[in-house]
Amino acid sequence: MTPESDPPAAPADLPLEARVERLEQSIIRLSAEVAAMRAEITGAGASERPSSAAQSRQAARRTLSATAAPSVRGRISTGRYLGESLDLERLLGRYGMLGIAVLAAAAAVGTFLSWAVSHGYLTLPPRARIVVGLAFAAGIAVWGMRLRRTERSFGSSLLGLALVIVVVCAYAAGPGLTVVPEWFAFVGAMAVSWTLAVFAHAEDDEPLWCVAFAGAAITPFVTSSGKGNLYGLVAYAASTLIAACYAVGARPWVIAWRVFYAASALLAVAGVAASRGHGVAGFLVALGLPVIAAIGGVLPFTPNDRKRAALRWLWLLAVFAGFVAPSGRGVALVVGSTFLAAAALWLAIADRLEAVEQSSLFAANRGRVALLDWIDAAAIPLVLCVQAAGAFEPAAPKTIGYGIGAAIFIAFAWRRPASVTRDAAACGFLITLAAGLNALRLETPSGVVLALIGLALGSLVLHRARPSTTWVVGSALALLLAAGMSATALLDRPAYTQPPFSTEASFTALCVTIALGLVSRFRAQLADAMSVARSVRGTPRYASGRELGSAAVVAAPWAWAFVWGYLELSMAFSRSTSTLLLVVYFAACAVAGVAIGHTRGSAATRKAGLGLALLAAATAVYGASSYFEVGVRVLAYLVTSAFLLGIAYWYRRPGQVGVAAEAATPPELS
Repeated sequence: MTPESDPPAAPADLPLEARVERLEQSIIRLSAEVAAMRAEITGAGASERPSSAAQSRQAARRTLSATAAPSVRGRISTGRYLGESLDLERLLGRYGMLGIAVLAAAAAVGTFLSWAVSHGYLTLPPRARIVVGLAFAAGIAVWGMRLRRTERSFGSSLLGLALVIVVVCAYAAGPGLTVVPEWFAFVGAMAVSWTLAVFAHAEDDEPLWCVAFAGAAITPFVTSSGKGNLYGLVAYAASTLIAACYAVGARPWVIAWRVFYAASALLAVAGVAASRGHGVAGFLVALGLPVIAAIGGVLPFTPNDRKRAALRWLWLLAVFAGFVAPSGRGVALVVGSTFLAAAALWLAIADRLEAVEQSSLFAANRGRVALLDWIDAAAIPLVLCVQAAGAFEPAAPKTIGYGIGAAIFIAFAWRRPASVTRDAAACGFLITLAAGLNALRLETPSGVVLALIGLALGSLVLHRARPSTTWVVGSALALLLAAGMSATALLDRPAYTQPPFSTEASFTALCVTIALGLVSRFRAQLADAMSVARSVRGTPRYASGRELGSAAVVAAPWAWAFVWGYLELSMAFSRSTSTLLLVVYFAACAVAGVAIGHTRGSAATRKAGLGLALLAAATAVYGASSYFEVGVRVLAYLVTSAFLLGIAYWYRRPGQVGVAAEAATPPELS
């Protein structure tokens, strides 16, 4: 072998697939030359050398394919999956044209049989019509066997097409032509579909699989006679989907999975459409079709890098089937229980597959992976729980349904470590629990406010046990909503008719104040739990954000108490009396703010107190100029003056606030 015959060295920056292909070519060329040299040594004729070289090339290809490292093949398939896909021309030429040809051929046979059934134009008996279709399939099979000698892949595809036509004939022999009993026809069609799967699995050919599975999937539609059997259709569809998963196995077939998604959606929609008019039984089999395909096909046969995506797709189809569920008192228990069982089963599968990575398509983008985790742990089970509660009519059963859904979520979240899936499950728990409380139609405002406060405090307790950002965010939203409802109730009271701090709305405001005080009291423990969650998840924490959050938690009860007092006094007794009370209230809060700020060394609190002092003065001036009588006007001015003089005296005393800072300032900077 001369140096000129050696292929150029593979650059290190070439894709792994191209480098392996170059290596394969080198091995094939080397094997061919070794075979030629051996033929010369043994005295073989020149006419046998090309044949020996060709056989050597084929043997080298088979050896290299069989001995390739699994990790290398996996990396090649992953690279192809990540974006090294076929261009549009090759995609249409290799797969599109073949798929359309298969669909057209299957549709031709099916349409012929259906037309013969509906019009009766042909004089052939039903058995003869089936024989004609089988003869057509046999002709294509013979053609495919002959082509396999030179074009293995295309010949295998023709064999797959022949078997598809056999499936069409077997399916039509029962529901359409009644040549055989329907159950026998369905069993025969399923047997042929499994034969297709085994054949495609053994041949290890992606176009063959696409032909076989696509043809088997459209068989119920091209042979439709208007009197299909729902249960036979669902059984055939489930068997076909399971067989398809078995045939694909762990092979890196990108186009095949796209065909699987499209065909499974087609079969699921057909099952939903056929289930109408069959009551609860039809709903159960339509919902069970994708679930059975997931458990019987995807879980045992699909590789890990495809498992979660395929399961998610099939469960989304199950969610779609749930939107046409029957309603009524007689079926509520069965339908609701089915939805809850589907949600629990999905979370159990998600819990089992927690260690399995998401699809490699999203491996370079953590945001998309997080979105998929939220779909798995929150969106899908949450929709199923809502569908379950919607199946019940009275408020109490709805609440029970939401309560069972919340229990399913919390059980899943409790098992998960600090991660995105725990955050998502916690979100589902809070939403279902809030929906259950809303279904009880609690008394407004006290019942609703107390329920929201209980939800907020319970979330923080769960956060201490199982840290998650969702608990904190949910608690904050619940407290904010409770404060908003309490403020609305305070504003909705008739003005100047009731004494302050003596109504039901005042009680709700007091409860909100206590809840905010408890949160502020235990903020350190909550922050420690948050630190644990962030450290486990690897999320960075910033000092500025931590300080801002801590300051907000500390200020929240004081800010709410101030707003509560303002709303109470602004509607007390009469306009002039309430204004005078507000002057006193603002002035007293100003003094308290300055005192607390001085005691704790908080400049922000002292500045807030000064602002309230100015507000008290402005309120006094406004009341005096608008509707204060002379005596009340004098009293307002005196109260304001007394409080402001006290604050001014406090600031001007030596050694008090501001004086020490001035003494510490160098003369050249003062």
